Amino acid sequence: MIKNVLKIVGILILIFIIILLVKAITISPKQVEVKEAIPYKIDSMIVAQHLSDAIQIQTVSNQDQAKTDVKQFEQFHKFLAKTYPALHKKLKKEIVGGYALLYTWKGSDPSLKPMLLMAHQDVVPVEELTKDQWKYPGFSGTIADGFIWGRGALDIKNQLISIMEAVEFLINKGFVPKRTIYLAFGHDEEVGGEGAKAIAKLLKQRNVQLEYVLDEGGAIMEGMLPGVETPIALVGIAEKGYLTVKLTVKGEGGHSSMPPHHTALGILSKALVDVEDNPFPKNFDSPARQMFEYVAPHMKFPLRLLFANMWCFKPLLKWQFEKSESTNAMIRTTAAVTMAGASEKENVLPTQAWAMINCRILPGETMDSTIAYLKKVIGNDAVTIEATPWSNDPSPVSDIQAGSFTSIATIARQINPDVIVAPYLVLGATDSRHYNALTNQIYRFSPVKMNSEDLKRVHGINERISISDMGKSVKFFIALIEKTHM
Repeated sequence: MIKNVLKIVGILILIFIIILLVKAITISPKQVEVKEAIPYKIDSMIVAQHLSDAIQIQTVSNQDQAKTDVKQFEQFHKFLAKTYPALHKKLKKEIVGGYALLYTWKGSDPSLKPMLLMAHQDVVPVEELTKDQWKYPGFSGTIADGFIWGRGALDIKNQLISIMEAVEFLINKGFVPKRTIYLAFGHDEEVGGEGAKAIAKLLKQRNVQLEYVLDEGGAIMEGMLPGVETPIALVGIAEKGYLTVKLTVKGEGGHSSMPPHHTALGILSKALVDVEDNPFPKNFDSPARQMFEYVAPHMKFPLRLLFANMWCFKPLLKWQFEKSESTNAMIRTTAAVTMAGASEKENVLPTQAWAMINCRILPGETMDSTIAYLKKVIGNDAVTIEATPWSNDPSPVSDIQAGSFTSIATIARQINPDVIVAPYLVLGATDSRHYNALTNQIYRFSPVKMNSEDLKRVHGINERISISDMGKSVKFFIALIEKTHM
């Protein structure tokens, strides 16, 4: 009897293993077929020089608007007008919300919804303490070693220049889009995006509904995932919500020689530890799952076995994902303690202690649910929790079956035949979040190859982009605009 049971169990285990292997072996790729390359001839060195010129104009945004050098933005607008004369003659230009730019290229078919291409003019500063660590000065726009160097080369003047180059090229070619095309370039994305918000509000007042929006967010990543040698073009289909909360605990103050059992700072410290020790629940059914469904067919064994059978190995994958900071952020809302303060003197008890926690909210959750979870974890009414300005819920998840996603995926592979395309959850915040009311389809992608070292260059030291990638980026936007009839 026992032998028969063991035999049956063994057979069932064998069948189960065979099912897993068959699933892994037969899992079909989700990549669009690409039969022809894009024919345009682009002088990459001219494009590189234009980006170099753009980098040299120090359009640094500042949280305190009074400290922003607006003359730099005025100079940048003049530079664009001079560099792209055909565009400025053909398109309607509007300055919105201070220094944000909105261009309108009227299409020939008013029945088609417009598309909107985005980037932002502003950059973060080059920190004084890091200036001597740059290979070339941060705002020099030096062209050397096959790269264009300087602040904005990756974030994101490269995309702004690529879009302008593409439109200029097509106008000179005599191309007329069927679908109206908007170009929207905010001026303060790095400090909240009020410029993009103003453009979105203006378009809404005009009753504009968009076919889709394309902004920054994803890129062509090399060596991102173990077991995948092929570069992955990550097209953002959603972005996490942004919420900063302030925790406050009040105390009676007094001399430190006669302290209570728990000071305001002590109570606050326990609350912060409780938050860090009780992370938000894992959720593998977010866009991260869709990404791995696209990538799994291109993985090597044994990872391919795991990701082809996520229905079975989900608990194991969740456990593995939370070990890495980058993958952990894909599957849960995160909470980072970033700032704190209390007494201003070492022998004075604090009358108030405070701390800031920055949360990045997973799609499917909200600011309210995030605050509710924090309150539950802390479990102490003495700790008040309030949201600060500039917060927003996660974006809706865009449709990967839409024609706009297919166009982006197809062109990305035409420009770089060696890549695979996958949907992606953007962990940071972009200006595109302000356009949620205007369309159901917002995508976030820059056709630039990056690796882990390049990621450190964004907002960091030695920001750069290859001359080759700039040429390919222009080709990408030319092809995307030419598909406006779709």
